[in-house]
Amino acid sequence: MVVIENGLAIVFIRNTEELRNLRGQCGIMVRSFVTGGTGFVGSYIVKLLSEGNHDATILKRKSSSLSLIDGLTFNSVVGDVTDPISLEEGVPEDTEWFFHNAAIMKDWGGKSEFFPVNVEGTRNVLEVIRKKDIPKLIHTSSTAVYGFPNIKGPLTEEAPWKPMNNYQRSKAAAENLIREYEETYGIRATMIRGPTVLGKGDMFTGPQLVERIKDENMFTFGGGSNFQSYAHGEDFAKCLILAAEHFDIAAGQAFNVTSFNCTFRVLLEAIADEIDASKDFSNIPYAPSVAMGAAAAGLYRAFHRKNAPLLTPFRAKLFGSTYIIDSVKARENLGYEPKWDLKATVQDLVQWGGTIKAR
Repeated sequence: MVVIENGLAIVFIRNTEELRNLRGQCGIMVRSFVTGGTGFVGSYIVKLLSEGNHDATILKRKSSSLSLIDGLTFNSVVGDVTDPISLEEGVPEDTEWFFHNAAIMKDWGGKSEFFPVNVEGTRNVLEVIRKKDIPKLIHTSSTAVYGFPNIKGPLTEEAPWKPMNNYQRSKAAAENLIREYEETYGIRATMIRGPTVLGKGDMFTGPQLVERIKDENMFTFGGGSNFQSYAHGEDFAKCLILAAEHFDIAAGQAFNVTSFNCTFRVLLEAIADEIDASKDFSNIPYAPSVAMGAAAAGLYRAFHRKNAPLLTPFRAKLFGSTYIIDSVKARENLGYEPKWDLKATVQDLVQWGGTIKAR
């Protein structure tokens, strides 16, 4: 309702929906909320929202570094997805796009290291969305839900789920929880699944590869002739933004996102070329590498070691299996086109990965 008083228009807003409509009429861009906005893929989400002049608020912990989003335009609130009170208090009432990106990602650890954030944190997000009637949830998921089937054909969004470790199981459980809330409470959500993600901001895979190649301590598993799909962090984030922009199409759907495909050896050689290192990689046959990883993992668990062994079944399968992800659905339905190819991605990850210590 608008009242004219002393020549001034005074607007009375009765509910969140009227506020959203008013923002649109005034040309104000979308109000978004981002969990995990200080991390790898999350920093690109904030970057793209900032470049699009959207009103973005990030949830950050007291200990979070803002280095990846330094210089961007955003608001921030202190909280944690595992703390439902801080989460609910931090989310603005008129939020339209909710990007749930916060997650624990690593290849080693018990259920207690992953499920409190990746599953129960997602439950807390869903409760806030339900209570505040937020219309769009865009969830950062992973092709990890498929496990490592090691087949030549591409994996579509309909591929069977065969998660093999607690990280992969937690991502599958988070997706299942979102589906439950869709059916029970009518929330609207979409899931974007990425494979191995590389580029500036990555604290795990990229820096690890650069470090091992530089130290001449890199292995292939089965010769490295296995084709795999990779995504750059910015391409992943772009697909998340496109899902928000085309939400009427994306709602209730899952989409794979990739930047390029190549063999594992080609990726390693491209990194080696970029850092002027040897391409003489050691090799372990694929099946024995999985068995050796399982044996090492068993010993580490028996002795309650917290750090991961050098070789785990997950690492052997991550780098040694054939893993081609089909992203046709995102291209045809969301208009997704990758910006990053192999060469540019390797240059980016080397520039970044050579400056930090891999986790």
